[in-house]
Amino acid sequence: EAGTAIATALSMTKTASVRFVKMTENPCLSRQAACAFGRLLASSNVIQELGLVDCELGEEDIVALLEAVAQHPGASPLRKLALTNNVVGGRGAATLAAAVKAGTLEALEELWLFNCQLGEKCAMALLEALAQRAGASRLRVVVLSGNELGGRGAGA
Repeated sequence: EAGTAIATALSMTKTASVRFVKMTENPCLSRQAACAFGRLLASSNVIQELGLVDCELGEEDIVALLEAVAQHPGASPLRKLALTNNVVGGRGAATLAAAVKAGTLEALEELWLFNCQLGEKCAMALLEALAQRAGASRLRVVVLSGNELGGRGAGA
């Protein structure tokens, strides 16, 4: 499929010029493509922004993406991760929190999770992980609007 082919092609290029990958509004991305993008992020030392907004990714796709990133040692230079309007859900949020705690995403400055079907408990766990990480001072933007956060999650 196209998403997997694009991620694979990008991972095979040895150029240091690819810093931003945006696949916004590509509803045909699959779990295989999500894994390929995860491997791309894990193997790249230059990609700073990944935008997978409105790609109809499900919770398991998000988990696959983040697990692929976490399988590779070292921190990703990723500064912006945009997963808006995909289903991150509880497992996706937990996997993201684990990647943050492990230091895999220590360069992260912006995290866009608008309308990602996150609940209060998931959002709180993620925010706690972000606050505890070594590079917490770099974090400038966390967007959680459009989720069912309740009083405690919305105030965090």
